[in-house]
Amino acid sequence: MDEELYKENILDRYKNPRNKKAPEKFDIHEGGANASCGDALVVFLSFDENGVITQAHWDGEGCAVSQAAADMLMEKLIGKTMEQVGLIGEQDIREMLGITIGPSREKCAFLPMNTLRRWLGEPQFGPL
Repeated sequence: MDEELYKENILDRYKNPRNKKAPEKFDIHEGGANASCGDALVVFLSFDENGVITQAHWDGEGCAVSQAAADMLMEKLIGKTMEQVGLIGEQDIREMLGITIGPSREKCAFLPMNTLRRWLGEPQFGPL
């Protein structure tokens, strides 16, 4: 797929997110924000008895890149454990979005992933 098609996919996810909602029931939630541009989101996860993610949703506001990244990442989380979630890195997000992410958009693109890392207790992402 070329970058133009990925751009269309990002805009579609921004305008028509598939996983954007604040569910009534969830097991954990974590919020994250990008103070430099105002992007903000909350991730909601539900698990089965084996610690496998069965539902992943998000809610929030921001630019097309952060919102599309959140929506796509939620789909990638289904069926994974939190240990597996901790292995998702920046390159995975770049591949998922499929566009060149410049330095000014990295915080936007990585906000959903970094929000989960904060929940996992990775100190470099600190408290909100």
